[in-house]
Amino acid sequence: MPTAGPEPGALPTLSLDRSGHNAYNRGGGRGLRKGQEPRWKRREGPQGPGPPGNSEGRRPFRGPPGRREPVDEGREPPRPADFFAASSFEDLGASEDLIRALSKTGAAAWNAVTASPTSAFLLADHAGSGKTLAYLLPLVQRLKEEEQRLGLAAVTRSNSPRVLILVPTTELCRQVVGVCRRLSGAGFPLRITGLTTSAGKDSQLAQLAAGVDVAVGTPARVAGMLEDGSLGLAALSCLVLDEVDVLLGNTTFPEQVEASLAAPGASDAGLVVVTASLPGDLHDALLRRWPGLRAVTGPGLHRPAAGVEERLLDCSGGEEVSEESGFARKADALARLLAGSRAARTIVFCNKVEGCRAVENFLKRRERAGGARVLPYHTAIAPPLRKANLRAFLAAPGGGEGEAPLVLLATDRASRGIDSGLAEHVVLFDFPRDPSEYIRRVGRTGRGPGGTGLVSVLVLGRQVKLAQAIMNRNRKGFPLYDIPA
Repeated sequence: MPTAGPEPGALPTLSLDRSGHNAYNRGGGRGLRKGQEPRWKRREGPQGPGPPGNSEGRRPFRGPPGRREPVDEGREPPRPADFFAASSFEDLGASEDLIRALSKTGAAAWNAVTASPTSAFLLADHAGSGKTLAYLLPLVQRLKEEEQRLGLAAVTRSNSPRVLILVPTTELCRQVVGVCRRLSGAGFPLRITGLTTSAGKDSQLAQLAAGVDVAVGTPARVAGMLEDGSLGLAALSCLVLDEVDVLLGNTTFPEQVEASLAAPGASDAGLVVVTASLPGDLHDALLRRWPGLRAVTGPGLHRPAAGVEERLLDCSGGEEVSEESGFARKADALARLLAGSRAARTIVFCNKVEGCRAVENFLKRRERAGGARVLPYHTAIAPPLRKANLRAFLAAPGGGEGEAPLVLLATDRASRGIDSGLAEHVVLFDFPRDPSEYIRRVGRTGRGPGGTGLVSVLVLGRQVKLAQAIMNRNRKGFPLYDIPA
């Protein structure tokens, strides 16, 4: 049955995909039927009997002590208890105008979890699960209801957005702005602006002065505008912290985020914090800061999407053991992967810009990309070229017989803003430095309802056992690391 409407001063109901899949279904596909194999059929890899210890004798990727969910590898994975089936957007309380706009964008009805209205809300699920729509739809519907009740002039204030969404990177800003613009172009008009240092400030100031419904910005740009007075939050109804684990965990962002939280008007607005990773220390820190925070976690939290196959490639061996020889073995393995791949879109992740450059030089110099076009995407690339490379990667294939597959060569920066159902293959050339980045990298494929994809993990030496342990847990359906109680 429809959920109750929001109380005055509270956030409207949020909804999240039960299967961990994005409701914004570009391809119109369905989930896997019982017994149906994903397009990338699962292969048995060199899995160990269970999570072994690492070189220091610790179990890998464990959360901090405190409140945590005990893990018993012999039982079924835990499932949230408050999920229910919703046959349509009407059941979730969506307005007729919003439903029409969603139908034009290709969004599908989904199974949802909802929560009672609250002024502070935490939304957590894996990358690609549809979190952006889950928090955005009820917020923009509420904006429209206010407009209809009070009139557009009454709710518009120059230089003060009605919803402010803080994101850590320009790439994620573009993704969220793109979702808003698709809704607006489908008949649900919204005044939207992106606030980043990579774009001209004059156009951003002009849009703010005219009045905007939703502003999406990076911490540095937003903090700077608040400081010089070109941005205010007097009309703010909700502040969203998207990728809160990065916004409050990075060495630079917390001070800039605090500028938004301390700005006049912010304390009276609703709050939504969003994350694809919720380690115990972050969970506890958020509850200390906002004791009334209501948390909803999706079933895919700390897990890859159901249709993703993980494959381990052990690149150890050889007589020489050095950084150079290790790179050479991984580079050869990557070349063989690309030469034998049928994926039209592949993302290759490196830990550092220097690694991206080395891999790019190897592939281009030796023509080892299997006929694929290599698109570098990192901070050492000039912004116009970086933007053009991402646009080319996200464009739908033309279907031509001789069209070259595309390989996006990126650092973890790219894992926070690439929302594409086209990436069929993700290669972890360098093993990630922490579990949250593993989840985000893997989350670049298998996105959307019934999405499938392949992840190839290149490892050396001690990384082999750790990768085996991760894949073993994922294969059994357990979270990569503990979910706070």
